[in-house]
Amino acid sequence: MDQEGLAQAKERFDRLRSAAIIVASSAPLPQRESAWLDFIQYHGTIYSKLEQASKATPAARRWFEAKRSERKSDELLKYLLHARNVGEHTILRASGGAIFAVSGKFQPGGGILGISFDQHGKPVAVGSGAGDMKVHENEILLHAAKDRGVVYRPPREHLGQPIEGDTAREVARHALAHAERMIREAAALDPPSRGRSEPG
Repeated sequence: MDQEGLAQAKERFDRLRSAAIIVASSAPLPQRESAWLDFIQYHGTIYSKLEQASKATPAARRWFEAKRSERKSDELLKYLLHARNVGEHTILRASGGAIFAVSGKFQPGGGILGISFDQHGKPVAVGSGAGDMKVHENEILLHAAKDRGVVYRPPREHLGQPIEGDTAREVARHALAHAERMIREAAALDPPSRGRSEPG
């Protein structure tokens, strides 16, 4: 693993972590939305830096190929990749801030989902034919990302573990932990030997 490339990936990870902290905070919604857009950019850049760094040794190349395959198959990693593409190459939005929003899972026959307020002015989910109804307040909600004609829905699981809700807060938590593991794994790979070229 090339050490300069690894150092750059670590630097992007520090920025990723800073953005995740803001996304999960009680900062004003526009600030958290901006941090989420930064998050998906830094997440993609970490992969780019590690890909370049991995070219230094055969072991590192094999490691990165496994990570590339994982990124193509895992719901969360795939979603972040295409949400980044949408933000970078289109004028579509793969997320949006909501002062109040409601989510739920419709039953096969369909149903109605809405929002009301209780006697204390607190928003509550109302509806019929829907389960797992939740109210989101001042939250960044994830939308489907349409990249090159293919629609990628917000992830429901990551590496076999369920993800609760379509929020940037929840997805960032999982993605940050995964990126941290990747950086640790990359750092454990041997650097290229000095004074001789590595065999292909």
